[in-house]
Amino acid sequence: MTTSTADGRPTAEDSSAQGPRSLVVRLILVTLLMAELLIQVDQTIVNVALPFIQRDLDFTESGLPWVVNAYGLLYGGLLPLGGRIGDLFGRRRVLVTGVTIFTVASVVCGFSTDPTVMVIARAVQGLGGALTAPVVLSLIITSFAEGPERQRAFALWGSTQAAGALFGLLVGGLLTSGPGWEFSFFAAVPIGALVVVLAMTTLKESRAEQRPSLDVAGAVTITAALLMTVFVFLDTQRPWTSPLRGGLLVLAAVLLGVFLLVERRQAHPFLPLHVFRRRNTSGALGIMMIFGATQMSYFFFVTLYLQEILGFSALQTGLAYLPLIATLLVFAQICMKTVARVGLTRMLMTGLFCLGLGMGWLGLAASSTSFVATVLGPTIISGIGLGLTMMPAGTIATSGVDPADAGAVSGLFNTAILVGGSLGLAVLTTVTQAVGGLDGTHGYTVAFLCSAGLAAAAILIAALVVRVPAPAEADAA
Repeated sequence: MTTSTADGRPTAEDSSAQGPRSLVVRLILVTLLMAELLIQVDQTIVNVALPFIQRDLDFTESGLPWVVNAYGLLYGGLLPLGGRIGDLFGRRRVLVTGVTIFTVASVVCGFSTDPTVMVIARAVQGLGGALTAPVVLSLIITSFAEGPERQRAFALWGSTQAAGALFGLLVGGLLTSGPGWEFSFFAAVPIGALVVVLAMTTLKESRAEQRPSLDVAGAVTITAALLMTVFVFLDTQRPWTSPLRGGLLVLAAVLLGVFLLVERRQAHPFLPLHVFRRRNTSGALGIMMIFGATQMSYFFFVTLYLQEILGFSALQTGLAYLPLIATLLVFAQICMKTVARVGLTRMLMTGLFCLGLGMGWLGLAASSTSFVATVLGPTIISGIGLGLTMMPAGTIATSGVDPADAGAVSGLFNTAILVGGSLGLAVLTTVTQAVGGLDGTHGYTVAFLCSAGLAAAAILIAALVVRVPAPAEADAA
């Protein structure tokens, strides 16, 4: 394994001989999962507090969305850069730096009394998240050997990522209804501090064994292209025909072309293009883009349906997601224990099928306007899908990847989910507006059925592109 150890502390590899349940392995995994939870919860915890933030900080209607968008812009645009920096300068160091930046920015958000300060602090939170998220995944790749140990870590990571956004809605509703919206940000402080302490005491330092200089041209062009792309999808205040959105999208495409030309000439590229020649990695990334679109659309449209059609409060909306959280966590464990018999590809396709089935059920039942009749059953089915999808997808994408490229692949994996989600949501929002909007149930029916179609497309990619040989299935399981 091409990683270097900067100190003499035990690592997951060293302790694997003592069994996967050793204290060291558990602490490493707990540290990484807490860091992931911190980032994922914050993506949604503020959503239910937006009306109160607008009232107390005197946000304008056009300015309020940037409490969410400022975070998403920096987070989505800088993910590949965060992963590559971890490869080059040390993954533990970047993890601690990212969590520290995120935690300090959370404190500033909680004490904000001015819209400008809030938006800037949220952008800094996004920077911290972009440094943290890909390093968490790359540390899983480099700390746990391929096979049951890494699969278990991937299963728990996937559950944490998916459940974190749902916990954010629930905890945000509880805190906003109780001590105040400020505590939605302050809640990150004790978690962030604990992650830093655990990271410094349990994680080894690791980086690419050969430490080339940072490919500045590649880093600048792909980061600028991603920032522009994410901005275009987040800037819903302007129509798609506006010169700004269209111009930025064209410029992003040009920068992407420049990036590809630059990378082909680099001895040590910012993003090693050879990873895309791996059939399973490319297939898994494509599936994750579609998965991100389906997942984000689910959260967005179901939340609106609960509040606008069924009349749920913010707290009731958070509680309505509890069946999904419980189902997701249970089936992530089932996935981990049964994938050896089922196989990675079949498990992935089963998860995507359940997710698509849940979305299709929502679409067909949307007109009934009843939580039990419309939402509860699809929520459970979708939870099964989420629980069965993330682990096999992550395993397929990263199996056989050189640890020196772990950060790059991790950044791509996270970026695929986020950019796919932003693109899918933007397209589906446009489609619902074209069919009459979301004032009635028809728009929700169209959105849910389209999401089911996306899940079907992901199943098709898994069937036609992903090829995991039978011995690899057995060994990986």
